[in-house]
Amino acid sequence: MRRNRRPHWIRHTHLFDPDEYECSACGARLSDTSNQCPMCGADMQGMTDPQDWVDEAEELDWILGDDD
Repeated sequence: MRRNRRPHWIRHTHLFDPDEYECSACGARLSDTSNQCPMCGADMQGMTDPQDWVDEAEELDWILGDDD
C-alpha cells in the first residue's frame, strides 16, 4: 500500500453526527476543509476517506441485534 506523505484532510464520517476533517500533519479536527490547515498552516493537496462509518454501522447492528 502506498502511503500519502503530503499533508491532507482525513474525513471522519459519523452515523448520527456531522463529518469531521482531521489534518494529517497536526491532528486538528475541523467541521470543514480549506486549502490550508488553520492550526498548523499545512498546504492541503487532497483528501482521504478511511470509512470509519463502517465500524459505527457494525456497532449499531450489534446494539440493535440486526444479524443480516
